[in-house]
Amino acid sequence: MMKKPPILFTLVLLGTLILPVQLSAQLIENERLLSFEDKQLPVYISGTGSTLAISTDHYKDGQSSLQWSFEPGGTLSIKKDLHFEKKDPTGKDLYLSTFIVWVYNETPANETIQFNFLKNGKPCASFPFGINFKGWRAAWVCYERDMEGTPEEGMDEIRIVAPKSNGTLFIDHLLTAAKTDHRHQTADLQVPFVNKENTNHWLVVYKHSLLKPTIPLAPINEKQKKDIALIEKRFHELIYTPGKLTDKTMADLRRNYQHYQIKYTDGKVSGLPIFFTRAAEAYERLTPNWRGIIDRAGAEVKAYFDLMYKIAVAYHNASNTETKDELKQMFLSMYDHITDQGVAYGSCWGNFTHYGYSFRNIYTSYFLMKQVLLEEGKLTDAERAMQWYAITNEVYEKPTVTGIDMDSFNTQTTGRIASILMMEDTPEKLQYLRSFARWIDNGCLPALGLSGAFKKDGGAFHHRNHYPAYAVGGLDGATNMIYLLNHTEFAVSGLGHQTVKNVLLTMRFYCNTRNFPLALSGRHPDGKGKLIPIQYALMAVSGTPDGKKDIDPEMAGAYLRLMKGTSNATQSDPEYMPQVANQREEQMIRLLTGGGYTPEADPQGNIAMGYGCVSVQRRSNWSAVVRGHSRYLWAAEHYIGANFYGRYLAHGSMQILTAPVGKEVTPLTSGWQENGFDWGRMPGTTAIHLPIPELRAKVLNVDSYSGIEEMLYSDEAFAGGLTQLHNNGNFGMKLHEHDKYNGTHRARKSFHFLGNMIVCLGSDIENRNDQYSTETTVFQLTVADEQAKDYWNNYQAQGKVWMDHLHTGYYVPVRATLEKNFPQYSLGQNTGKETQGDWVSLVIDHGKAPEKAAYEYAVFPQTEAEQLNAFARKPTYKVLQHDRKAHIVHSDKEGITSYVLFETPDKLPKGLLLKADTSCLVMIREHQEQVTLTVCQPDLALYRGPSDELFDENGKRVERSIYSRPWIGDESGEIPVTVTLKGEWNIPETSNCRVVSAGKKQTVIEVVCKDGASYDIELN
Repeated sequence: MMKKPPILFTLVLLGTLILPVQLSAQLIENERLLSFEDKQLPVYISGTGSTLAISTDHYKDGQSSLQWSFEPGGTLSIKKDLHFEKKDPTGKDLYLSTFIVWVYNETPANETIQFNFLKNGKPCASFPFGINFKGWRAAWVCYERDMEGTPEEGMDEIRIVAPKSNGTLFIDHLLTAAKTDHRHQTADLQVPFVNKENTNHWLVVYKHSLLKPTIPLAPINEKQKKDIALIEKRFHELIYTPGKLTDKTMADLRRNYQHYQIKYTDGKVSGLPIFFTRAAEAYERLTPNWRGIIDRAGAEVKAYFDLMYKIAVAYHNASNTETKDELKQMFLSMYDHITDQGVAYGSCWGNFTHYGYSFRNIYTSYFLMKQVLLEEGKLTDAERAMQWYAITNEVYEKPTVTGIDMDSFNTQTTGRIASILMMEDTPEKLQYLRSFARWIDNGCLPALGLSGAFKKDGGAFHHRNHYPAYAVGGLDGATNMIYLLNHTEFAVSGLGHQTVKNVLLTMRFYCNTRNFPLALSGRHPDGKGKLIPIQYALMAVSGTPDGKKDIDPEMAGAYLRLMKGTSNATQSDPEYMPQVANQREEQMIRLLTGGGYTPEADPQGNIAMGYGCVSVQRRSNWSAVVRGHSRYLWAAEHYIGANFYGRYLAHGSMQILTAPVGKEVTPLTSGWQENGFDWGRMPGTTAIHLPIPELRAKVLNVDSYSGIEEMLYSDEAFAGGLTQLHNNGNFGMKLHEHDKYNGTHRARKSFHFLGNMIVCLGSDIENRNDQYSTETTVFQLTVADEQAKDYWNNYQAQGKVWMDHLHTGYYVPVRATLEKNFPQYSLGQNTGKETQGDWVSLVIDHGKAPEKAAYEYAVFPQTEAEQLNAFARKPTYKVLQHDRKAHIVHSDKEGITSYVLFETPDKLPKGLLLKADTSCLVMIREHQEQVTLTVCQPDLALYRGPSDELFDENGKRVERSIYSRPWIGDESGEIPVTVTLKGEWNIPETSNCRVVSAGKKQTVIEVVCKDGASYDIELN
């Protein structure tokens, strides 16, 4: 029996009247949903060998439930239309009719009850439900997939058969049938047969709880105990920052605690029913306002656990015994209530997809209150619950492929380490910790194909693409674990440590200063996404990857630059961004500056990310970020309610991120804000300029592998960038829009990064859209203040030369048009509501339904009018070839010739490169007696041959999800690229490079390309 805590509150607290909290109401009312709120038993419910009543002892929806006391073999009958609907025979609607029920048990029994579904008295379908539990448990069971028998439309009775013993159960929130997403029903100890073929990492809680150790038990020695104590100390410091407990904080905690109406009656706990937010999916086709219904009711489990964590922190901050005791009892009451609600070992609440985001603070709060739980005799059950929800047994399995899902880093690492550290220091704990260390290390290693989480080139993957918005959460888990385990027996390997370090250093290169570029914002193109500086600090104090230094100077310098003159988290930061206490940041700054470390200079040079289809050039404090897409990497991710209009984000876009020298770079200093932004004019893109409403994504559930989302691909493999000595580079892509929208739209695009200049070329631009013009957007900039508006109101065009108000210059030797829209109207990316702002755009208009159109322009960030005009009089670059086969640019100033070879040209312009046997990217730098050749094949070669697209009866590509492709986890294949150079050259041969032949007239070199990587070769 649960202890009844003492009364914690009086009616008057700190002079404020605390009014009674409203009693819980039904979430929705619907004829299919039985909540048993009437005092009388419904006439359609009866039983044999049973006693039935409406009870207020336990309730999961509203304030009452159906109490069923049964004799052995007794039955409970519910006779009414079940509204079962067969699955869609066309396969377009993938939702399945699902039966949903919550059952409360006061006395566990190692038996089952049987749910039977009948039509006119004939049994059609059935399933067993285990009752070896105490508290509430849920089941979501699909009629056609999970049950035995054959369900039929018109079924009109549910008959529940008791086990071969007496007992009492309470039934609530019974939904006879509703079409729900077929992917999300979750197996647990009560219904282990549900959705048994599903392998999604959220839904394998039960399956992976059965895993057994592959690392043998061994005695634990004193050194290991010291390592574990150090890890526990670090973990405690990681999740708890000491602070002052104020009267206001206590008042807030009391008020929020009262919301849950927790009380004890005869030793039985009750209170506001708590749900996981995804439970609302049950109502998707029953009520139009189903989204957020649980959050609006204040019944979502995330807020509940967040409050438990705040109470745990306050408990540790409390300075007097009375307050400490009050907080302790609040915590224990919440623990009892949530355990009674079904957060316990063996329970998955029916639909558990993405639960990790809501369950984060169960682990931190339980760990902080470990001693309290131990004293109350609740520690063992708490520990088992943590291991169940963190799927801790998953670490037992020996990894067979490198990498883990980014969500696992984000939502499971903390829970797993916390659940292990809750244990006493035993051989079993050592076994768990060694298994965990192996799992973490493997997760940090470079992953193959499009698998998560980290890539050789610094990419951070989720949803089968480079995705910084998800990476910041995943990197929080990775960096925390590297920090916790560093310099212990359980430390992450040098390669794993180096891989995560490289991901962070790459992120601080493409972000500027902290902000994600727009094209790298995933489904959140709002300018709010940022990297998390504390992750760099944690890596700094974790030491160097080789373990030789206690502080990593490179990471320390990166962290201090990112914190220089910048503010910490604000209320406008997206919820996916990890939050960090200012006190922690201040401690890290003091530690590192006190150790003599100083901020690094702004990163300089060039990177190309083959696994992101991204190139970045940096000079001074500006950056130019180019992004494309291919048959491997999607162009944009659209959800219902997220990124309605950003179709062109990766259609060969180039965003200039800039600010006055010495100032922090932000989207606004770079000329971007969401209000008024024309989503059809992404800078750098060549696109059909559609009205914004016509850009809205038509989001569908296209197959059984995916959700309701849109992620469209090209059928072209050639897209990506080359970097030469990480200093300069180029980028090329064959643009082909998907047939879902404008499948006739094609272009060949290239960007050539040559010092402070970016040369942008396009050719073979074509489509059949004769309604709207096709444009290449040179720039689209917000005019955010009166000074900028005055600049543009007084601006006078000067032929081929353009200068914006941010001091970026443009040399445009083709006709371009400047548009000033004061104001310009648009639509919000996640609301569809009208926005407005003042904007200017410079576009190259290719007309309607263009054929073989082209463009050329050069961009000069942070320049002055005098320099730009001097360049226009005598350009320092020359376009050597500009057609379907190749875009080739030579810069006298840099001594560089940049080749984007879309095809294999019969003849190349006069120069050192005579021939290439396949499409590729090449850059040659000739400086005095030194020549550097760089070769890249941007094709990731996850599969070879024609694109694997499927086509409809009209010959158009069918929309398919990336998750349906069999090759997504395959390793990048090798593609030999053979180049012929003029003259005789000696080169150092490597595993990737060899001389095929050499003579006085020419030298033939083979470079074996992989991963979209660039290979630098010094020629002698």
